[in-house]
Amino acid sequence: MSRLAIEIKPGVFIANINARVRDKLWEKICEKWKSDSIMIYTTNNEQGYALRSFGNPSRNVENFEGIFLVSRSIEK
Repeated sequence: MSRLAIEIKPGVFIANINARVRDKLWEKICEKWKSDSIMIYTTNNEQGYALRSFGNPSRNVENFEGIFLVSRSIEK
């Protein structure tokens, strides 16, 4: 990841990559690394971005009538 992105905090990366590289990277995250992940990227929709999630990340991605919302469960 360090070749493609800047690690802004441990486990959080940011990059400006094209769709082909993004899809290949997501494939590697899901199939080889099997890491709990959320990917947010720009696209041509109402919000201007889309989300992908894999595994059991600490946040949940919900599609609410075409709008992506991110929620976090509260542990008691």
